[in-house]
Amino acid sequence: MQVPAFSPRAGHDWRFPAALAWAAACLVLTPGPLVADDHAAERFRGAGRADPIRVTNVRRTAGPGAGQSTITFDLAWDHSWRASWEVGEKEHGGPGGPRLENWDAAWVFAKFLAPGSDRHAHAMLSARAADHRVPTGAAIDVGRTDDGTAGVGVFVYRAVAGQGPNDFKGVTLRWVHGADLPADADLRVFAVQMVRVPEGGFWAGDGATDFVRGQFSSGTSTAPVRIASEAPMTLGGEAPGVLNNRDGAGMNLSHTDDFSSDVPVSLAAAFPKGYGGFYCMRQEMTQQQYVDFLNTLPFDRQAQRTIPQGEKKLGPDAPPGTAVLVGEKNAGGHRAAVRIASSGTPDVREGVVVDRKTFIASASVVRRGRPAVYATDNPHVVCNGINHIDGIAFAAWAGLRPMTELEYEKACRGPLRPVAGEYAWGTAGIAGIDPGGGNYVLQNGGAAEETVVWEGAGGADATHGNAPCSVTNKKLGGPVRGGVFATATSDRVSAGASYWGILDLSGNVNEVVVPVGVVRGRVFAGTHGTGDDPPWGDLLCGIRGGGYGDGGGHYRGFGGDDLFRVSNRFMTATPGVYNTARHFMNGFRGVRTAPARPAE
Repeated sequence: MQVPAFSPRAGHDWRFPAALAWAAACLVLTPGPLVADDHAAERFRGAGRADPIRVTNVRRTAGPGAGQSTITFDLAWDHSWRASWEVGEKEHGGPGGPRLENWDAAWVFAKFLAPGSDRHAHAMLSARAADHRVPTGAAIDVGRTDDGTAGVGVFVYRAVAGQGPNDFKGVTLRWVHGADLPADADLRVFAVQMVRVPEGGFWAGDGATDFVRGQFSSGTSTAPVRIASEAPMTLGGEAPGVLNNRDGAGMNLSHTDDFSSDVPVSLAAAFPKGYGGFYCMRQEMTQQQYVDFLNTLPFDRQAQRTIPQGEKKLGPDAPPGTAVLVGEKNAGGHRAAVRIASSGTPDVREGVVVDRKTFIASASVVRRGRPAVYATDNPHVVCNGINHIDGIAFAAWAGLRPMTELEYEKACRGPLRPVAGEYAWGTAGIAGIDPGGGNYVLQNGGAAEETVVWEGAGGADATHGNAPCSVTNKKLGGPVRGGVFATATSDRVSAGASYWGILDLSGNVNEVVVPVGVVRGRVFAGTHGTGDDPPWGDLLCGIRGGGYGDGGGHYRGFGGDDLFRVSNRFMTATPGVYNTARHFMNGFRGVRTAPARPAE
């Protein structure tokens, strides 16, 4: 599809102003005994290999009260940080020098299999932080249900400034199950690495006057707009300060926003606008995380969250080795290695006839089947080949929620003034495009030590960040290990990291976001999953950030590298396409609203 060149509407001034108006108070900060700039660079680094959070020595004991148990385990991962730093006026575009705190955390939650069930239920925890214990050096916050009555999971993180490995032994959670459970009930504890994005103002839109793709803007100018609160806001209209969209210029012609300069709409206070604090998954969902999800579901739910292979329309009862992601025509391709390890059997309804001598009674009974068991040969590679419904089902299962497109820009850019055409690492340069000539090459594919190295000219440098696209990934074959560019010495640009240290927000696989430009996105109220089926009804999502297959012959057009740019909204209001269709560049990353601190 061709995208028309941007053309200003008559009577509207689209020139970039000489100065941007300050429209917000300084960032709201949380207290903490941290030293300025202490360990701040660590957020852009990593272990140089796969570093999933390790949960070991899980044990359960009864009590302390009726209908309660304690879950105790050890928690470890190798690259972690807690830091603070100041941001100057010239960097963020307003008066004063906001002080920020940032850290990574383990989002921990548990599942259990009750006797006679074929589905792991979510273990609901005490809502009181005092009922849970962590060792010296760790802090804990409870992620509660939206009504505040129970804990869905907990965030465990460093109590003070520091960096390096975490080894938290004896983390103890109070599980409130309300009924007696056998001591041998199957209990599983999961952990996902998250990054805290603190509360505070930020800019939406990048002010670009080329590569225009519906970027957010202040009224009818090209200037970005400051998001200064979570209050209701107007979308569209001509007044400075309202959140406009260049009248949808350069967006997908078949799916543009439903607001414009002439047609304003309202965005409710409940819709997460990014000003409030939230935790974001540091990496996109991996294939092992999706396998963990599938292996706690019953047969019928597994069938909904996977695809059949070939024309036989096979489901979880397919033979071992059957590939289940990417799409029927490409099953097992594009490095999507999720497969059936042990075949399942569906429930079967059987007829029963009972001879009562004087009459014969007939009925039917359900003979319960068993779920399939799934595995993957690429556990650390991000999970592609899913649809948006699969992604938000994973979020609900993990007690998370989808990310909104405003939160996406905050997660990338932080509080800084935008750079026109910037990628998630804060510059407008990307390796291999300008100048080009080289390629990424995969080493130790599929292993924890999987790395990507550059061969040839035009690689990453001080301004050109790392993110494989179709121009440069000819020797990769698909997405790569999550956070593959973060090493012990990487900086923001070389790691391809966001301002907060979140990885791969530009490239690898598409980011699923809740759009503001369609009614079925604006209804989202920021509610969280509680470990069960998604509670978001008819929610539609779009995409941001681009995927590894973008670029190439469509350079700077549809599918071009400009899809990787932070403010590019070309596909954001195109929710219907990928909500149900599984695509080789589709992935997922969940978020959760940050608990109030100090927790209680």
